[in-house]
Amino acid sequence: MASRSFSHFSFFLFLLVPLLSLFFLPHPVVCQCKRPPVIFNFGDSNSDTGGLVAGLGFPVNWPNGRTFFGRSTGRLSDGRLLVDLLCQSLNTSYLSPYLDSLGSKFTNGANFAVVGSSTLPKFVPFSLNIQLMQFLHFKSRTLELVTAGLGNLINDEGFQNALYMIDMGQNDIADSFLKNLTYAEVIKRIPSVITESRMLSR
Repeated sequence: MASRSFSHFSFFLFLLVPLLSLFFLPHPVVCQCKRPPVIFNFGDSNSDTGGLVAGLGFPVNWPNGRTFFGRSTGRLSDGRLLVDLLCQSLNTSYLSPYLDSLGSKFTNGANFAVVGSSTLPKFVPFSLNIQLMQFLHFKSRTLELVTAGLGNLINDEGFQNALYMIDMGQNDIADSFLKNLTYAEVIKRIPSVITESRMLSR
């Protein structure tokens, strides 16, 4: 029993230490990009900037958003998320949720992340596979509009040189523990989560 508790603690530290290291950077890193950066994010609540609210109309109320935005923005946070801090360091605007049609320009990319998403099972809103299908539709439609000469949209070169991020998998692991799987059984499921994430890069 003690070894199982230690294993859970080790796994927690494995996730926590990289995040804490961001708080001890001496100075914020600011981008010196020659071209405006393009970012596409796929994920869950760790990086959802409003997808749940836009896609399902699910309210994400106070205290979410209170410390930075002064209002709820659909983030499950009282301030900014890591993806927001990345955008800020790259001198680009925050990523608009793909599902949010009002006020979104999508000139610097899009955020496909939605609260509660997981890598498996496939074809369940809003699994990684569904987010990939949304991206492929977004890319196809955007390039059609660029070819037609419409708008200040992301061109083919922008898609090729974009930063693609996946911030997902915690719900797969949490679900495994909720099903009362043993630690060893949960560990055996991790490769399938990684495999699904790798498929996105093909």
